[in-house]
Amino acid sequence: MLRTLFSFRGLILAFALVAIGLPVVLVGEVWVVRTLLVLNDDIARIREGQFSAAAALQAQSDEDAGLIAFVATGSRAFLSPYESGRRQLPIALDTLDARLRDVHDEGPDLRAAGDLRRIAADWQREVAAPVLAGRPYDRALALRDRALLDRFRALGKPIETSLGSRYRDATKLRRRLLFWGGYSAAAALVMILILGAVSAIALMRLRRELDEDRAVVDALQNALSRRLVPPPHLRTGTAYRSATRDARAGGDVYDVYRLDDDCTLLVVADVSGKGLTAAVDAMFVRFAVRALASEVPRPDEIAERFDRLYCDAGPAPESFVTLFVGIHDRRSATLRYANAGHEASWIRRPTGLVQLAPTGTLIGIGPSQFGAETQPFGPGDVLVLATDGLTEARDPRGGFIDAARVREWLLEADADDPQRFVDALLARVAAYTHSAITDELAVLAVTPASETP
Repeated sequence: MLRTLFSFRGLILAFALVAIGLPVVLVGEVWVVRTLLVLNDDIARIREGQFSAAAALQAQSDEDAGLIAFVATGSRAFLSPYESGRRQLPIALDTLDARLRDVHDEGPDLRAAGDLRRIAADWQREVAAPVLAGRPYDRALALRDRALLDRFRALGKPIETSLGSRYRDATKLRRRLLFWGGYSAAAALVMILILGAVSAIALMRLRRELDEDRAVVDALQNALSRRLVPPPHLRTGTAYRSATRDARAGGDVYDVYRLDDDCTLLVVADVSGKGLTAAVDAMFVRFAVRALASEVPRPDEIAERFDRLYCDAGPAPESFVTLFVGIHDRRSATLRYANAGHEASWIRRPTGLVQLAPTGTLIGIGPSQFGAETQPFGPGDVLVLATDGLTEARDPRGGFIDAARVREWLLEADADDPQRFVDALLARVAAYTHSAITDELAVLAVTPASETP
């Protein structure tokens, strides 16, 4: 059987099978990634539409409440809710109309949004304007007021409900795409592994077998690029070192992902294990956390939802993930983060070093709750996130590095440029270990730019 498989005929058959199957799987993977990007944009628009519909209903209620308070008291001091609602309502209706068009809604919801605008105008003309001009708020005017408000709510609530249904459907589809993309990536890697193994045995008769994990991880790099595109208000430095010679990816992952003009997702995770399982899990972490952050930009809830998602994916019983997920808000110059058992997390400030302690347990060990903490994070501060390849580095005698030495390295590194900071840190690790890295090491350093556009 093996002789047939590794014969020239078997080699041609294996090449033919892979040549047919691999492009199909890779095209499917590209389609999943592109579809996820489009779907994430749609989900964001749907979510904004939900908020706009709710804001429109609230603004109309505020207008009416302020007007009634004015009628009851005769004092214009009570018109503040009315004035606020009058300013907010057109904005909310414009946003709602735009978001409905963005998601290609040309049906009842869009027509209802137009009706909301007309009803709001009728209410201003027939109720608010007469009252503010001095007309008594008699029974006829009160009935007209109530009728218009009831019509406004009767049209606005179904829009909210419809958008909520679309949101749930879109997020379910996104979860299915994430799972499908992970399995198709694994299938592509298996095909590449088979091709490499057959070629090596049949043609080269190498003195040692191909390092299967390295081939798998090497292929996965094509699907999971580590190139980051940070926003202009952040500067980043990155490094990745594998314990396996020449491997370019593994179970450690970092990410910088722009959520909007002001908020940026910052992630470092360390997946237990090595090889195919860890590499696929690393890709799963990156895309899943991005998707969850686009849906609900709160680090503690992202960690809780990802923990459930990871457990539901059925990992091996011994599998777990350490995860640091933070959201930098440049408006408030803060970093809000959740830390799921990821110890190598610090903020280097001009005044010293602050370690960001865990706010929850490891991902994947069972149902857990995660807290969130907020730290000031402005120009001059450097967020340093690393995997355990830093804190568990060993000297040639096998001794682990101590925490005081790591703190010393972090305080002495050049904080003016994050990439120089990372390079200096890795140089210290290489010198300490005599370049014998025993575990994957990923480092991400982030600092706010002094000037933002």
